[in-house]
Amino acid sequence: MTHKILVVDDEDTLRYFLRLHLEDKGYHVSEAANGQTALRLIAHNTFEVALLDLQLADMNGLEIMRHLRKITPDTSVIILTAYATVDSAIEALRQGAHDYLTKPYNTEELLASVADGIARRAAAPPPRPADAGEVLAVQDIQLNRASRQVLRAGERIELTPTEFDILATLMSYANQAIDAMTLVRLVRGYEASETDARAIARVHIHRLRHKLEPDPAAPKYVTTVAGGRYLMSTR
Repeated sequence: MTHKILVVDDEDTLRYFLRLHLEDKGYHVSEAANGQTALRLIAHNTFEVALLDLQLADMNGLEIMRHLRKITPDTSVIILTAYATVDSAIEALRQGAHDYLTKPYNTEELLASVADGIARRAAAPPPRPADAGEVLAVQDIQLNRASRQVLRAGERIELTPTEFDILATLMSYANQAIDAMTLVRLVRGYEASETDARAIARVHIHRLRHKLEPDPAAPKYVTTVAGGRYLMSTR
């Protein structure tokens, strides 16, 4: 099955390279340079993932996302944003976007996010440990499943949905080292090959650490242990 991806961005060069990277992975890519073209494509096609630039000449990317949500609510939306519009990208997450990437984007992060967005559509809800509650606390990290908020020493940390789900899983299994394949299965409910699972986990753990850890180079919350497994310790 060929997965269909929509790319909406008014930068011709960026769209060109996005298409190259995505088609190299076997995806079918449709592209739009403005909001009106995007809406026409959405009206006649079903996309599994949509990459939307927030700043377009004729329309805000959030408007496109809201329209897309009405037509195909299970399409995974990835927001493309410049640093100056990260606040808007976070607002998009609150409205249901799957992820956001800042420009210039990292190709490995982009492809991992697209693959994760496709998998999310078909994934069953991950199982919880029997004793997992709505509010989890490990060290000075507090996570609320219902509100999907994370606090570190009382300070709110903004995470993408995937980053939140990974952190919730690691906190649920505190003091237990989890390998990449198990982590992907618990978070997304599907089996990935060891190579794919390691790539997906590595990208998201890297991004999670940069938001969660005071020093990402020396993590104290999410650590890597022997065998490339991930551990969140209560100590």
